[in-house]
Amino acid sequence: MVLIDNLSFPIGLDVTWERADRVSIPNSYLKNWLLDTGSLTERLQSMCRQFSLQKLGQAEQMLHSGEHEWLASHSSTRWYVREVVLFGDHQPWVFARSVLPHELVEGELASVGSQPLGKIIFNDQRFSRSEFQLCNISSDHLGQLGLTKDDVTLWGRRSKFTFNEVDMLVAEVFLPQAPAYLKGNSDAC
Repeated sequence: MVLIDNLSFPIGLDVTWERADRVSIPNSYLKNWLLDTGSLTERLQSMCRQFSLQKLGQAEQMLHSGEHEWLASHSSTRWYVREVVLFGDHQPWVFARSVLPHELVEGELASVGSQPLGKIIFNDQRFSRSEFQLCNISSDHLGQLGLTKDDVTLWGRRSKFTFNEVDMLVAEVFLPQAPAYLKGNSDAC
């Protein structure tokens, strides 16, 4: 079941990221969502009756400069980008962009298909997570998703997951209707 139509992959997420300890987050509720080290998929599932994922695409791609810089120590020259939207009760809650090295796409992540990536990496203790980097961006940046007619500030996070010295990036942006904005966020719709 396609939940968002007429999208061209990749949407991209070429934004400025900052270390989490250098970012002023507007309220403690949002901060809790941004810095939660548990599975975002499981947390979202607990907030709704029906959880779903729409895979927008997965293919070998060139990386944004910020992605390439953070993965510079990695020897892979082939990268796959996977973009998805996570839905709670038919509302788009999270846009996620993952940068996966060829080794993981052909190995440990070969069976991910249209299931949440978190379902695999949070159930496998061989994956370890880095500190977070955060961003705040205009909803216009993700305008292709057709989220809102108003320009609002969206918050995102990214971290690096390491498996057997192989790194991958997972970036997640909370969309306007996400539960992360429910309490006290002046930018919520």
